[in-house]
Amino acid sequence: MSTIKRRHQNIIDLLRQEGGRLSVQTLSERLGVSAVTIRQDLRALAAADVLERVYGGAVLRPSTPMSVELSFEVRQGEARKAKDAVGRFAAQLVKDGYGIALDGSTSVYALVPYLKQMNTLTIVTNSLMVAQSFRDTPRIKVLIPAGRIRGESATIVGSPDSLPDINLSVGFFGAWGVSLDGGFSDVDPDEVAMRQAMFRRCFRSVVVVDARKWGETAPYTYAQPQEVSRIISNNGAPPDIVEHYRALGVTVDLVLAG
Repeated sequence: MSTIKRRHQNIIDLLRQEGGRLSVQTLSERLGVSAVTIRQDLRALAAADVLERVYGGAVLRPSTPMSVELSFEVRQGEARKAKDAVGRFAAQLVKDGYGIALDGSTSVYALVPYLKQMNTLTIVTNSLMVAQSFRDTPRIKVLIPAGRIRGESATIVGSPDSLPDINLSVGFFGAWGVSLDGGFSDVDPDEVAMRQAMFRRCFRSVVVVDARKWGETAPYTYAQPQEVSRIISNNGAPPDIVEHYRALGVTVDLVLAG
C-alpha cells in the first residue's frame, strides 16, 4: 500500500477506534504529519464519501467499509506528473490503424490526450471516462462491453463475454500492485475479470503504473510477470523488483517524471 493510501486507511482506523470523530490537530499528532497534509487527506476522503468534513476535523460515515477504494476522480489527482510522463511515453507505442485495449485505471487514462492526436484507431475499453473522452473524435472507433456500471472506478463490469471478439495490437493496463509474488494485482474481482478478458484479446500487453505501485499486492492477481510484454513506470521504482522483472524477460521502462 502506498504512503498516501496507508495514511488514508490509518485515518479511517483512528476515526473508527475513537468514536467516529477527530480533529485535524489530533490526527496530525497521531500520524506525525502536518495539519496541511491531514486537511488534504480529509478532502480526498470526503470526496470519496468516506467521511464528512466538520469544523476543525472530520466525522466518519457509518457505512464506510473496512478498506477503502478511492474514486476515479480522487485517484486521478494522485501522482499527476508521474502518470502524465508514463502516459506520454506509452502512447508512443501506438500507431495509426491499431486496435488497442484500455482499462479503467487512472494511469491508462493518462494516455488519452496523446491518443486523441492519432488519425485512426479502434479502442476497446470498459472505462466510461475513456469512452466519453473520444466523443469528439469520430475518426477513432470506441467499443465498450455490456454490464453494470461500477461507480468507484467509472467502469463497466460484470459481463466479460460481451467484449467484442477482436484481435488487438496492444493493450494497456494499470494495477493496484506490482510485486514479486503477486504479479499484477487489483482490489476488485469484477474489475479483474474484465481486465483479463481484454488482456486475452491483445497480442502484446503493457502495464502502466506509477512508482508507488511497486512492491504492493492486492487480493486479486490478473496476470503473472511472464504474461506481460512491457512495464512502463517512472523513476523511483524499487531497483530490486525492477531487476527481478527484467531477469524474467519483461521490458521495463522508467521515465523521468517532471
